[in-house]
Amino acid sequence: MKNKFKNILFLSVLLIATGITAISCEDHPQHIESSWGDGMNVKDEILLDGVTSQTLNIRAATKPTLKSDSEWLKIGEVKNLTTGIYTVELTAEVNATGESRTARISVTAGKETATVTVTQVSSDVVEILSVDPQGELDPEGCILTIKYHATATPATNLPDWIKETGTRSLVEGELKFTVSPNDTGRDREGIIVLAVGKDAVANVTVRQGAKK
Repeated sequence: MKNKFKNILFLSVLLIATGITAISCEDHPQHIESSWGDGMNVKDEILLDGVTSQTLNIRAATKPTLKSDSEWLKIGEVKNLTTGIYTVELTAEVNATGESRTARISVTAGKETATVTVTQVSSDVVEILSVDPQGELDPEGCILTIKYHATATPATNLPDWIKETGTRSLVEGELKFTVSPNDTGRDREGIIVLAVGKDAVANVTVRQGAKK
């Protein structure tokens, strides 16, 4: 009987301990990694992937103020998440430099100060500079030229009535396409998609009247 009681007691203690461990591992808003001084807790390093925003949580006795030393890093409104916990959204402009870049955020709450280092990886970019001819395409067919700015030669997705003629891979380059005559008897519209990587996409909408 005593052994049975001891086993039950041991299992109860084990279950309680396991529950405490599980709770402590949860991703709770109050879980803030690095510590600065006695009155503030905040992460000291953040990695931004492209232009994806990230939330920064701060534990402080008073509402903190934040200031970035770089124009490309934007700081949102500081909001009170719960008692003593504040949150702020960090966003960045597209990084087309071809390499990672770093900014620093100064955090001040009362007499406490902290520095958060933010590193942003390089992003892919594709932008349309010009489209020639502009407006509706010749019903008899034509050569369409799209000039672009990109971090790499973009892949293209075309309507079946437009064929790629040639490309020139430059920081600022151009793509040439052959537009087929429109013998369908009706006007048509298509979208040319230029893409670099997974996130950089530019669309060009083209319209062509029917041959008369």
